[in-house]
Amino acid sequence: MARRFYGDFSSLHIIMSTPTTASAHTHVGTPPPGYNEEWATHTIHWHGFASLSSEQDESVASPEFMLLGNPWCLRIFPGGDTAAAEGMTSLFLYNKSNKAIEIDYGFSVNDENGKQVAYERSGGPHNFAPVGDAAGDDYWGLDFVKRSDLMSSLVNGTLVIEVHMRLAKPTTSVPPPFIPENPVAKMIQGLFLDEKSSDIVFKVAEGKGKNSAMKVAKTASVSFPAHRLIVENCSSIFAELCESRGDNTTPIQINDVTPDIFRLLLSYIYGRKLSEDDMVLHARDIIDAADKYGVVNLKLEAEASFVVCATFSIENVMELLLYAESKNCALLKEASMDYIVENKAEVIKKLSFADMIPGTLMRDLLAAVSRGERNIDGSDGDESQYNALRISELRKRSYDKGLNVDGSREMLIAALEAVHELGSEESNEEQEEE
Repeated sequence: MARRFYGDFSSLHIIMSTPTTASAHTHVGTPPPGYNEEWATHTIHWHGFASLSSEQDESVASPEFMLLGNPWCLRIFPGGDTAAAEGMTSLFLYNKSNKAIEIDYGFSVNDENGKQVAYERSGGPHNFAPVGDAAGDDYWGLDFVKRSDLMSSLVNGTLVIEVHMRLAKPTTSVPPPFIPENPVAKMIQGLFLDEKSSDIVFKVAEGKGKNSAMKVAKTASVSFPAHRLIVENCSSIFAELCESRGDNTTPIQINDVTPDIFRLLLSYIYGRKLSEDDMVLHARDIIDAADKYGVVNLKLEAEASFVVCATFSIENVMELLLYAESKNCALLKEASMDYIVENKAEVIKKLSFADMIPGTLMRDLLAAVSRGERNIDGSDGDESQYNALRISELRKRSYDKGLNVDGSREMLIAALEAVHELGSEESNEEQEEE
């Protein structure tokens, strides 16, 4: 229905909330063409509702509020407008802009427990003409609910009304343009082991590894064609090997990694993702190879996989701790320290610490004890807590600041403190200039 009326728009004291939009929708089946489910909501707190006149055709109006990018006003008739049934409360919505807008709309009321006690929607889309258009209907409304129901739903004397609306038609029926995926990543991955375009070759001895005593000359090799530009930019060690070879036809000999592990290392350099099975089965070998050849991200991924799958015990914790120290695996070292602290009584009784390096391992052990006592997870922003942060948090902060993430706890902390100190100095200088 559409009715015109006049009254005082300034007699109402209300508080209005920020408009919100529904955040989740579930569709069953295929929506019909032109279907638009996006409802926007604005909440109005109508204080002192009980004191408003309940005489028919007497009303008060809200200040303007924005919804769907359009200014609106809501007028309430506590006792109903002239055409309302006895005891009903009427609500009317006004378009306060200078342009027409077509919407579906509705109103709802929740009680103090958040339970919806009233909800009414318009019978279909309505066109709200611009303000001042004598030929148009710039307001629409409906008989909402019985006043007695509203009185029993007040929240500390306040009537909380939610105004819901959505555009009757989608803003555009043109689907978003199709943009193909960037092909560069797949193109580089496709160059893996491509003999035709390769300009260098790695020769990896079969059966060779860090524990092999066989001579290279007596061992068959597996060839891995590669591209100098790619491997040099992913590893400074490979860059040095490429520079040191005599000419373009001389293969680069790899004697300390097995062909299977080197294949995984090289495929990672070409942007391929290693499978979970490979990470779990070959984690330590991958860590060794990635550490030796400077493929930092692969080393960190393999280390994380190893820590997740490792079973720490009194029998192996010292071996894992010393291995982590030798390979500069800060995450594995932290996990070993955590196990020692959690099982300190048994560890003190059964293990010897004679092989521990006081300058590094002891500091990490004290940091692990500090974390346990203070329950610090690095979630706070206090830069003075670096010494008690976990390795993952230190690495994240280092990465965010463009620092090297492949370092010991001491290296990461020193770099972060240096950046923090530099930032503090610059901030002080700016304040002095002001």
